[in-house]
Amino acid sequence: MQPPTRLRGSYINVPIGLIALLLSMGELPRVPVRHLKTDWTGMVLLVLTVGSLQLVLDQGPTRDWFDSRFIQIFSGIALFSGVAFLMRGWGNPRNIVDLALLKDRNFASGLLTSTAYGLPLFGTIALLPLLIQRLLGYPAMTGGLVFVPRAIVSAISLAIVGGLLMRLIDSRYLIAAGLVLTAIGSLAMAHLSLSVDAWGLVWPGMIAGAGMGLFFVPINAVAFATIPAAKLDEASGIMALMRSIGASIGIAIVSWLLVRQSQIHGTNLISHVSPFNPAVPSYLSALAAQGLDFRSASVMAAMAKEIGRQAQMLAFNDLFWFLGWFAVAMLPLLLVMKRPAKAGLGIT
Repeated sequence: MQPPTRLRGSYINVPIGLIALLLSMGELPRVPVRHLKTDWTGMVLLVLTVGSLQLVLDQGPTRDWFDSRFIQIFSGIALFSGVAFLMRGWGNPRNIVDLALLKDRNFASGLLTSTAYGLPLFGTIALLPLLIQRLLGYPAMTGGLVFVPRAIVSAISLAIVGGLLMRLIDSRYLIAAGLVLTAIGSLAMAHLSLSVDAWGLVWPGMIAGAGMGLFFVPINAVAFATIPAAKLDEASGIMALMRSIGASIGIAIVSWLLVRQSQIHGTNLISHVSPFNPAVPSYLSALAAQGLDFRSASVMAAMAKEIGRQAQMLAFNDLFWFLGWFAVAMLPLLLVMKRPAKAGLGIT
């Protein structure tokens, strides 16, 4: 018997990891082994905080959030351990994570901006497969191909930004341009309908992909510009952790809002199917002309299905609108950042 598809898919990382290991073994210099004392208390508090938070974000949409005792318990654990971690670690140089890095204005603002960007980025990535495959009925292969132009534009944008634009333009302006393009791509998708063709899905994704490329390299340049070289590894770890949390928060929020907005629009649409609606008699007459009885189970089922599809489409429109304006709302965070002064990270 074959293993489950998800398990088979996870094996794809094995050969890639082995190749990366072989390449790194030839390049990484040997360094003397140092035995460091581990802050086990800080590690336990950090693991409890992040683990409980991820569990809440993963299970929240399916357990009706804080109406669930499970969510309440693990939210309390995340809150208690998180506060304890911050209170214990602030000003403690031996903490598992050097919280003094957050005193750096550029790093703190860059960290917050990168975390917040998880909502428009990963929220969109989570929504599109649901829209393309489940609602519009695209095959899985075709649905995947719709993402290819977005990925290509992102790669080109990353290369141009890292190789040329950052030497000519203030990194903060590039970040702003990335957020604006992300917003434009999301807001364009807020006007989609059930009759949209493949190109109508591709071109907004290409705009948003260009925005992603403009965002990530400059935000790293700004965030790490004033971090001492000895602390870069630790700062990179914090950035990676917060980006992961931002992605989880983004996916959890859009999952919850999609269900909520679908229910709201479904209820609203159903309320219009009433004898008091002037459009209903003409619709019934059209059905009768086709030899269909409004009261038959098949016609009622077809109407309910169509109302559900329209409600979901309206919910997707609402979410893309929300994600687009959220990206715009992030722009004031750039006012807190200082212009990087290092060569290659920005020019003085």
